[in-house]
Amino acid sequence: MFRVVSLFCGCGGMDKGILGDFHYLGNHYAKLPFEIAYAADYDPYAVKIYNANFSHQAEIKDVRDIVAGELPEHDILLGGFPCQSFSIVAQNPPRLGYKDEKGTLFFEMVKVLKEKKPRFFIAENVKGLLSANQKQAFPMIIREFEQAGYHIHFKLLNASEFGVPQKRERVFIVGFRDDEDFFKFQFPETLPEKIPLKYALDEQANHDEK
Repeated sequence: MFRVVSLFCGCGGMDKGILGDFHYLGNHYAKLPFEIAYAADYDPYAVKIYNANFSHQAEIKDVRDIVAGELPEHDILLGGFPCQSFSIVAQNPPRLGYKDEKGTLFFEMVKVLKEKKPRFFIAENVKGLLSANQKQAFPMIIREFEQAGYHIHFKLLNASEFGVPQKRERVFIVGFRDDEDFFKFQFPETLPEKIPLKYALDEQANHDEK
């Protein structure tokens, strides 16, 4: 069983995916050999939703207040660090990237990686991360992860190509401490067909109430 620490856990989307054992659009996704050792998010409403949907409980906490050395031992670190600073559509306030306070929160993941040295990590953010700060932000972030001792794969993935009826492009950064794990890893293949939105809507929502 692999132990997971989840920072910026939000409502638990990444955590649900890594745990498995759920149904979605008529398909059952198998339980995977992971358990959440610790999860935290700054947003109390997100944590309330998270805790209503998992048997373990997330903590309401600013990631900057987390002491890396006090986190439980874990094999994998998850982190969908805040995207507002990098989002292409977030122009009010303007897209400041790493010049904005929220745009530096990935450093909190780096601190944990240096202190706890988990075997893997997964970081996720918006497509705009690739072009933020005149395309300077993304190479800098990759460099910080590499200097923490990790070999890096990254790729822009679209949820609509993996069985989700939503066009949602996200950059996934996957890091490995060991060469062997790094060379074995491959991003998943896209599915041959996309799922129309109508299959995700509640049947009740398709009928007008007169």
